[in-house]
Amino acid sequence: MHDSDTNETSVITHLNDELLAEHPPAEAERFAIERGGFEVEAWLLHPPGFDPSKKYPVVLDIHGGPSGSYGPAMLPWQQVLATNGFLVIIANPRGSTTYGRTFAQQVFGAWGTEDYADLMAVVDKVLERPYADAERTGIWGYSYGGFMTSWIIGQTQRFRACVCGAPVFDMVSMYGTSDMGVFGADLHWGGKPHEARAAMLAHSPATFAHRATTPTLIIQGEADERCPVGQAEQMFIELKQAGCEVEFARYPGGGHMFLIAGPPQHKIDMYQRSLDWMKEHLGEPV
Repeated sequence: MHDSDTNETSVITHLNDELLAEHPPAEAERFAIERGGFEVEAWLLHPPGFDPSKKYPVVLDIHGGPSGSYGPAMLPWQQVLATNGFLVIIANPRGSTTYGRTFAQQVFGAWGTEDYADLMAVVDKVLERPYADAERTGIWGYSYGGFMTSWIIGQTQRFRACVCGAPVFDMVSMYGTSDMGVFGADLHWGGKPHEARAAMLAHSPATFAHRATTPTLIIQGEADERCPVGQAEQMFIELKQAGCEVEFARYPGGGHMFLIAGPPQHKIDMYQRSLDWMKEHLGEPV
């Protein structure tokens, strides 16, 4: 428990002391960069037993939203990666909440522009460290993070592995099939499809997926109404036809937040697949 008035933290339960002693969690280090007049806050999760004399593979995890935010919290997919030997970057690029209205509005009509540049600058900052292996970098993202990972692999070949969950892949088709397409897409994507079709195409990962070469694992709940399964199906086909290594894991009955609230066997499978994909393509610390 943390008292914001006194800035003191106290432990109120010891139920997990034995478990955490045997399996210590990753430790989070805050850092920030300056870009375009904004401060972009980020954290780097270090594996337990971190040794700065080694080189570690690096994974950027991108949050949902874009009106979401990350912080030094215990999210299971991040801990799975970090406690298995990966440096995990989490960041709040422009568009994220908790930094004021102006910061959050920077992505209106501009998904995949300055938000993308913010994230790449954060990765570049981490790769200045001698223990971060620039030759073994990956990306992980879900929902808006799925948009951004599917966007990134069509813009650059710098990453060697991608896990893309519940992507926003084609804005035009998603506008009419998502449960919130007509309740926020006008603001974020520039209008209705007949008004902003050119802009939607220009900011859709589908437009650039034919350029992708990054090995990609797609994870998707089949009953997702927020980012419908058709988005992931379209992505799978386009990557397959582009000759990109791609695997598609579908979870029956899975809603948008199945990775947190779904059946335990589905969550375990998804975390294990993500870890295995990164280990296969990035390796482990050397």
